[in-house]
Order: sequence, then C-alpha cells, then structure tokens
Amino acid sequence: MVLTALLVFLLQSMPLQQPDVAEEIRRRVELLREGSTLVLAGEAIGHAARLPGLYESRAFAPLWTDAGAVADLVRAIREVEADGLDPRDYHIAALESLAVTPRTAAAAAEADLLRSDALARLAHDLHFGRVDPGSLQQSWHIPGRPDTLATGVLQAIVSAGRLYSAIEAQRPSHFIYLGMRRALASYRAIAARGGWQMLPAGPALQIDSIGARVAQLRRRLAVEGDLASADTMSAVFDGTLAAAVRLFQHRHALNEDGVVGAATLRELNVPIETRIDQIRINLERARWVLGDLTDTFVAVNVAGQRAYFVKDRNVVWETRVITGKTYTRTPVFSAPMRYIVLNPTWTVPPGIVGEVLSAIRRDPGYLRKNGMRVLDAAGRAVNPSSVDFARSARSFPYTFRQDAGPANPLGSIKFVFPNDYNVYLHDTPARTLFEREDRTFSHGCIRVQDPLRLGELILSDQLGWTRAELEAAVATGQTRTVNLVTPIPTLVLYWTASTDLHGEVHFYRDVYERDARLLRALEGG
Repeated sequence: MVLTALLVFLLQSMPLQQPDVAEEIRRRVELLREGSTLVLAGEAIGHAARLPGLYESRAFAPLWTDAGAVADLVRAIREVEADGLDPRDYHIAALESLAVTPRTAAAAAEADLLRSDALARLAHDLHFGRVDPGSLQQSWHIPGRPDTLATGVLQAIVSAGRLYSAIEAQRPSHFIYLGMRRALASYRAIAARGGWQMLPAGPALQIDSIGARVAQLRRRLAVEGDLASADTMSAVFDGTLAAAVRLFQHRHALNEDGVVGAATLRELNVPIETRIDQIRINLERARWVLGDLTDTFVAVNVAGQRAYFVKDRNVVWETRVITGKTYTRTPVFSAPMRYIVLNPTWTVPPGIVGEVLSAIRRDPGYLRKNGMRVLDAAGRAVNPSSVDFARSARSFPYTFRQDAGPANPLGSIKFVFPNDYNVYLHDTPARTLFEREDRTFSHGCIRVQDPLRLGELILSDQLGWTRAELEAAVATGQTRTVNLVTPIPTLVLYWTASTDLHGEVHFYRDVYERDARLLRALEGG
C-alpha cells in the first residue's frame, strides 16, 4: 500500500512531457475547428476562431510555460475592473483555481487553452471594446478598425516576458480614456463612502435662499468636489455656493445661472450607481474609437450637444451645437472634413421636401420670400408657376434650393465631411435655440453656435487666413468653396459621460435613450 502511494507520488511529481501536452492541445483544437463548443474547467471558450491558428502556428506546443506570465495574466484580469469590465468575463475564478503545474497532460492542455482564451478576450476587449456597436444601433456608421491582435501578436505578448505591460498597452492611451478610468475609481470611492443624499423638492434655490435645503445642497456639492468641504456648514445661499452650483451645471451641460431649478435638481438627484454605470458605458464607447485616433480631429458629442476641435491633443475650441430630434436622429459616423463653404446655398434634403410643399400650399409666396428656386433633375431652374405643388413629396420630381443669404438655414459657413447621410456642421440664423439646455431641434445636421471661430482656426492653420480675411470673404455674400490642404478626421459620437484634459468629469443626458441597452450588452454575453 505504501509502495503504491509512493509510485503515484513519483509519477505525479515527474515533469510532463511536452509532446503529450501538445497532443492533448491538438485534440481540443480540432474540436474547435469542427465547430464544437469547448468547455474547459466549466468555462466556455470564447475566441474559438482565433485559438486554432495560434496553436497550429506553434505545432500545438503549450504557450503558458512561464509562471510569471501566468501570474501577470491573473493580475491584469483582476485589475480590469478599473476599465469598467468584469473579471468574471475572463475566466478569473477558473484561472485562480488552476494548479501552477497541472498533474496530467490533459489538465495542462486545458489550462493552456483557457489562459490563451482569457488573454485573447482581454486583449480584444481592451483594444476594441467588449460590445460590437453595430449590433446595438442602426445609426452606427464608423468602420471597424483593423484586427491588430493576430495570432502572432498574442504569441509575442506571452513570449516577450513582459505580459502585464503588453496587456496594459492594449487599452487606449488617450487623455479622455485615462481620465475616465480615474473618474470611475473616484466615483466608486464615493459610493463606498455612502454616496450622496437626495435633495428634497421645493422652490428654486438661489442667492439669499436660507434653510435646511441650502445646507443639504452644500453637502451634496462637496461630495463630488464642486464645493470645498470647509464651506458646508452654512444654511445661507451665498456667492461661494452659487459658484459651486455653476461648476456643477457646467459639468452637466446645464445653463450656468447658479440657480438650482428643476433641471439642476434632477441632475443632483441622479444616484451615484447611475453615474458609475454612465462612466462604465462610456469607457466602452471610448474603446470603440480612441485606440487609433489621430492627435488632431473635430468631434461632435450628440448626447452632450457640443463640438470640439482637438489639435495636437489639446482642445482648442469648444462650443454648443444643435443636433437631431429624437425622430430625425443625428447618426454616429466618421469622415474626413475636406472643404469649407462660405455663404452656402441649401439644397432641401428629400426627407424635408414634404414640409416645403406644405409651406407652399399654405403660402404661395413662400419660395420668393425665402429666396428658393425649383430645379429639375439636370439642375436647371424651373418656373414655379409650371410646377404642381399638390403632388406628394414621394412623387415630386424637382429639387428645392435656397440661395445664400440671411434666411438660409446654413447661415454663413458650413464644414463638409462627405458622407452618405447628408450631415455636416453649419452656421444658423436661429441663434436663440443655443440658449436651451436641450438642443435636439435639427433634422440630423449639426448647427454650430460659434462656427466662424472654427473656420478661423482651420483656415489660419492650413491656408494662413486671418479672422479679418475670413469675415471679408463672408461679407461678399458670394458662395465660395475653400478646399483644405489636409483633411481633418471628423467624428460624430454619442457619449453621456466624458472627461476633459484636466480630468474634470462631465455628464450628459441620454437624449436618444441608448445607455440602458449598451449596459445590458456590456454585462451580458
């Protein structure tokens, strides 16, 4: 009995022969090739299409022969919570339960494959995102990035001896992503300390308001750092508190009037758990696009209803914009900005022709009053008296075009990044709408509050124009196309949370109600 136990111990202590492990790996890889579902240590393999090539390229030899690499993998998976991801999605429990040196060739093969699958999942999700954005929304039109995680790259990551650093390098290094990781840690720490209390409803709070709700407001603003903790004792609404309210309003895309009305109260009472989820959701959105982003680009945040010009990784211009209504939503896409049009004409998009026809039927002088012409399919002007405006928009054979001028809805300048959705950035004569907190008023295009400043920044950099030269060209009233020397990447995105260059956290309303679906997908499969 003792001899038998000793023999078993000696056999288990003997190093496994690599050919035996390779053969066990080969058997399982062939199952993957045949389309079988492979379950190892109770965990389903997720990257079945990637693993066969990885092991076939190395004659099925085991990859995870270094204990340090195994430890680095487990450490990286544990820390992925900082990216808003869940370690359980990367086999963490099974990996931590595996023996460092499996006792059988079959166990060694399964451990090797499971570690490789965890690495493939982790590297992919950090680099590209866990969720396929195209599967969530039909309005997503940003091309997928090239797959840089080929089997050779995965093998090199493990073999380089610096696995942890190599995994770290897969996540975006952009300041927005790094800022949101810090924000996630900060808001989780706030939650661990108990979060914040809801403010009760009541009259608007403003300068000279007094009472318990003012004291509660002070404590609420101090939790996120909008108000210094030393200023939380008073029950009087003073200038210091008004400044803190304006900072909070700035971070939540509210009108910065320093008054706690209904909209500001609503944002103050969003639970800490919701804010944490918002950051996690938008870390995922950041992984979709930030990995290969250039240092200079124009970006529009449809949810935040703001536009930005980033040059050499510095935000040099930011302004309010007006975006699509909920039933004419601005799509999410990217395209290079190629030219700028001064004093543009406006060709009525097909989706709006019906509105113009209705206006003409109500007022026969509508076309003349608005400087609009009727064009045939060849672009030739047609006498309006010969046109049947009673026809439906679907069967109407003509195009409406409005001349440049004060009534033109594109204003004095538009920025064109050719795309299939007929969306661009442009000026507008309807300036008062920019004062609204909710600015979803357009048919999909993006109206810009300060477009001449953007034009100045771009044209001074590319063509040496001064602001005076730009204004003089606009003042002529003549339509002019200015081609850019270097196209500028332009991204139209949808983010409900972000951070600026200084790490300040900003939250935006989910105007198209997309967050819940993404959160379910992020936490699902």
